[in-house]
Amino acid sequence: MKKKTYKIGLHRGNGRIFLEGKLIESCGFRCGTQYNRVDNIEGGEISLFTNDFTGTGSRRVTQSIRNGQARPIIDLSDATILQRFAGFTRVEVEFRQGMLIYRGAK
Repeated sequence: MKKKTYKIGLHRGNGRIFLEGKLIESCGFRCGTQYNRVDNIEGGEISLFTNDFTGTGSRRVTQSIRNGQARPIIDLSDATILQRFAGFTRVEVEFRQGMLIYRGAK
């Protein structure tokens, strides 16, 4: 399990958290992988889960090409980001196999 802190950005007035590269890929979030998002309102968390067994999910990891290499991207950008992490300027992301957990961090 690894943890890393990311800045909460803004995009068109909504909160934005942008993850990319080998770290998310090593957790099973490869280009094209479907995943589900679960918002824990009371706990102030957002969790992303892959479903490797059925291959279904309401969202998909985006693929981008840089220097001829594919790289996975997870870009959370909506109004709930600022609501979920009100009072925080950063989030700590916990990387687990098949799961990413976002928590507010100062």
